[in-house]
Amino acid sequence: MIHLERLGPEHADAILAGQDPALAAEIVGERWSRASLDSFLARAARWRADGPIREFAGMSGGAHGGAGVLLGGGGLNLLDPGLEHGDAVLTYWILAPHRGRGHGHDLVSALLARAREDVRISRLVLRIAPTNHMSCALARSVGAQQTSERERHPADAARAVDRWILDLRED
Repeated sequence: MIHLERLGPEHADAILAGQDPALAAEIVGERWSRASLDSFLARAARWRADGPIREFAGMSGGAHGGAGVLLGGGGLNLLDPGLEHGDAVLTYWILAPHRGRGHGHDLVSALLARAREDVRISRLVLRIAPTNHMSCALARSVGAQQTSERERHPADAARAVDRWILDLRED
């Protein structure tokens, strides 16, 4: 089981150790350096817990601040180009050593629970590289639908992503 906590500087060592070219390409377009990661994590730690931009660490092990292992992370972002009222961008990632064990599904389920608790969010937008087959399969497994829209990759303007939608208020 995965529990979410706010992503912050305390996660830097695990991210640096667990990143690989696939993760780097999807998140920032290149491997994190210590300086660039520290800068990002310091900003993330200052964001309000209920703010429009939230980044989470997906932890195994002890919940509620206990010891755990960083498996991956993700975010809910209500401020992003191309979003409509009620939309939020859902992001997720699993560190290389923890892939292929079902952690992605557990992480996305935890993020979906957070999104459903937020009355501002009625629909999630996922932007997935067409070659990221694991992410496409995960999105499909939680009910997201691929649209016919192609967009610029958030980390690399030379690449495109497919837009997926998950309506949270449909049931």
